Amino acid sequence: MDSDSPEITKDVSRLAEQHKNDFLLFEGNAQTLRVLTKLQVIGDDLGLNLTLGTLAALMKYVASSDKINKGVQARKKVGFFASEQKLVGRIRSKVGLEGDARHPLALVMEACDDIAYSVLDAEDAIKKGLASLNDLLTSLSYLKDEEGNPDLVVSHLCKLSRWEYDQIRKQKLHPSELQDVATQKFRVNAIHLMVSAVADAFKKNYDNIVNGDFDGELIKVSQAAALCNALKEFDRQNAFSHKTVLEIELNGYNTLNRLMDFLWIGISDRKDYENLDSKRNSPFSAYVYSRISINYRRIFEGKIEQYHPKANLPIRYKEMQLLTDMVSGMTDQFCIDLHDDFLKHYREMHPVNGTPS
Repeated sequence: MDSDSPEITKDVSRLAEQHKNDFLLFEGNAQTLRVLTKLQVIGDDLGLNLTLGTLAALMKYVASSDKINKGVQARKKVGFFASEQKLVGRIRSKVGLEGDARHPLALVMEACDDIAYSVLDAEDAIKKGLASLNDLLTSLSYLKDEEGNPDLVVSHLCKLSRWEYDQIRKQKLHPSELQDVATQKFRVNAIHLMVSAVADAFKKNYDNIVNGDFDGELIKVSQAAALCNALKEFDRQNAFSHKTVLEIELNGYNTLNRLMDFLWIGISDRKDYENLDSKRNSPFSAYVYSRISINYRRIFEGKIEQYHPKANLPIRYKEMQLLTDMVSGMTDQFCIDLHDDFLKHYREMHPVNGTPS
């Protein structure tokens, strides 16, 4: 086929769009697949060497970054990057998944995520003093179903939580201990009710799920849907929008941006562009590159290629993915410490006319 044919041009354009969107639409679930199958190096390039069934079960989404469809749950977000596309094809083929079908356990994992985050974020907001358990129970007590009646699951949870609060108060604990213990009880009860509701929803939709015809979320078709939504709204209003949280996000944003600038120097500032592990051009870029995880550098440099087929990715894509691998795997404190370390060693270079280079 002629290299200038419309088909070739279209394929190249689509591939370029996918490579760009892998970073513009970065998704943690897709990065999880990459970590487990490649970055968590033990002795080869199989990562933790999990079964194909396990890998299929952890894929919440099935779309590449250029084929997202917000109207389809399985394609709502990026499911994998171009670097893992051939692996995903093998996973889905061997497990027997076609089209938009997801592994049944992927639906369960998705529901578990919703349950855990909605409840734990509310508990965290209370522990940090951003709201009280009474605030949470009061906000839930206003919840009604479509007919204007109290939601049964929410109503039961609120009554149970207030009853347990009264029982715990009889122990004459310190007010802070009372709040802490009662909140833990709320967390346990809320998770129990939501897990039970999701299990029931899985049973009711079993045939459609195993046939790959279920397009939705288990939590949203369960009796705990209203509770989950109410908890997320409480989290949004009382945790994510609080001044102290926004200030932390702002500081993190500024730190991360500068840190990425430093890391990019270490990744890209080398003598031979084609040779990814060639000598760096300055002591600073060499130092920065040395601080990147050796596992990540080995994958970047192509030194561990035993089982995964080559993805034939552009060098610039590989550089940006190394940066992404490093940043996405950091804890908050490690990010701050690494930024401060680089800042301590960095010296901006100036030419003789005094203008920054």
